[in-house]
Amino acid sequence: MKLIISLLFAVFTLCASVWVIAQEGYPLDGTWRGNWGQAGAAGTLAVVVMNWDGTAINGRINPGRNNVNFTTASLNADTWAVHFEATSADGQPIIVDGVLENLGSYKRTITGTWNIGGVENQIVLTRE
Repeated sequence: MKLIISLLFAVFTLCASVWVIAQEGYPLDGTWRGNWGQAGAAGTLAVVVMNWDGTAINGRINPGRNNVNFTTASLNADTWAVHFEATSADGQPIIVDGVLENLGSYKRTITGTWNIGGVENQIVLTRE
């Protein structure tokens, strides 16, 4: 009987630890990396860091010396549509629209468009 109780406890502990590890927080939290550009051309690297403060999505593009902060950001949880805007260091508007995919994976992606200065480019951002 003690062996059965010990085995059940071990199975319960294992299942509980897997559940705790799977809790990753808000789906946009983290660092995202990808290349934006026209199809068939060499892309431009973009690093995006996003976090949720419990009410709003905050973020920045290319953290470091050339950092630009989001001016607005949103997530539609019904369609997993992601939208954020910023202004580049040289004053050009940046508008990103995409769809959050592979939601159950740690390496989820945002696939969509990166519009800078009125030019629409393709982008896939992958969470690191």
